[in-house]
Amino acid sequence: MDLMAILLLIIGIVLSWRYAKNNLKKLLTLLSLSVLIFVSACSSSEKAATNKNVAGIYMPGLNLIDPNYKVFHKNDTLTELHFRLNSGNILYTKKRGDSIFSANILIKYELTDKATEDLADSASIFFTDYGNNKQKKYLDGIINLPTSINKSYGLIITVNDLTRDHYIRKRVSINRLDIYNSQNYLLLDSNNNVVFKNHFNSNDKVYIKKNEGNTANSILLKFYSTKLPIAKPPFSVDTQEEATVFKPKFSTQLNFDSTNILTYIVEEKGLYHFHASASINKGPTLFNYQEHFPKVKSPENMIGPMRYITTKKEYAVLTESENKKLAVDQHWINVAGSSERARTLIREYYTRVENANNYFTSYLEGWKTDRGLIYIIYGTPNVVYKNKDYENWIYGEENNMMSISFVFHKVSNPVSNNDYSLSRSPMFKSSWFRAVDSWRNGRIY
Repeated sequence: MDLMAILLLIIGIVLSWRYAKNNLKKLLTLLSLSVLIFVSACSSSEKAATNKNVAGIYMPGLNLIDPNYKVFHKNDTLTELHFRLNSGNILYTKKRGDSIFSANILIKYELTDKATEDLADSASIFFTDYGNNKQKKYLDGIINLPTSINKSYGLIITVNDLTRDHYIRKRVSINRLDIYNSQNYLLLDSNNNVVFKNHFNSNDKVYIKKNEGNTANSILLKFYSTKLPIAKPPFSVDTQEEATVFKPKFSTQLNFDSTNILTYIVEEKGLYHFHASASINKGPTLFNYQEHFPKVKSPENMIGPMRYITTKKEYAVLTESENKKLAVDQHWINVAGSSERARTLIREYYTRVENANNYFTSYLEGWKTDRGLIYIIYGTPNVVYKNKDYENWIYGEENNMMSISFVFHKVSNPVSNNDYSLSRSPMFKSSWFRAVDSWRNGRIY
């Protein structure tokens, strides 16, 4: 046990208290993360690299900078990495006597050829932005990466808020093995801004720019309804039920203009998957879910996620009610016992729903998915182990027989890289009903 390990433990505990002092459950989770950081610092670097708890990725506010990235292969030799930072997540300060606030950002990256493990490119980018913490805006930029066709790369990018002395590091895969995968298309909104999350509303206009090396003049669009069943309880292992049929409602051919751009107006709610051709199902996907997605702002959109904690009869009352706002409010008041407690329950439950939409949306809204189901009912896991094929969530202490462990396996899906399926088991039944009963009795689980 060395000095660095002790310092890491102290820093972890201080951060835990700072960001979770008003939430006991989150505080305990963060403290457990601090201890895990401490333990990993005392162990070998090899073990830490292969057994790392990354539960922080599902804790809003813990990764303060939280950048968004979009990869676009512009031509045969150039890949653009578009990035977006939210000014609200960056610390702006001013020197004594100054009237202007500023923030200092340092971005570093390393691009590695996956086949040879050779370093293909690296650089550091520093910039200062002027504003203040109350001003909400996006800091958008582009990093040009030298790449070659028929290759794949690994990109490690680190964004550092120098004023706060906080950084976040992320790995991004660069796929240049073909010219049809989604990285060969860039989505722009009606204001010509890059779209980092492919969520649109009805009547929104979207522009799709294609790789200059793609000589095709058209692309095939297939539209799918997302009115599909929600996730089943974790103990449900009924193999007799038929698999969900996922067929397009319509398809149409669309043309690019002379500048390699296609213009499309989103209309019906659902999933829009663009295929390079009838025989190649690779391409970009955009979604039109509920209004204001991923937020939940209407009583109609509040009812769906309540299915996890209501009986069939209660759910029918909610869906068939003429005044859905009154029905939703009355249900939560009946559960909580008072309007004040109902507001607390509603705030926590729908915060989890919105977080699930942000983290787990695939071809379905995040709240409908397996990970969304567990996240909403159980909350943020204490431990998350993640690799390219699966995620393991642990609620409670690791290696404790009283803890609950869920495993989600990644599903190959042409329209989404974020589709995971839960390994269900009857052993989860008692835990599930205990958690649901807690919500139904007016207690946050």
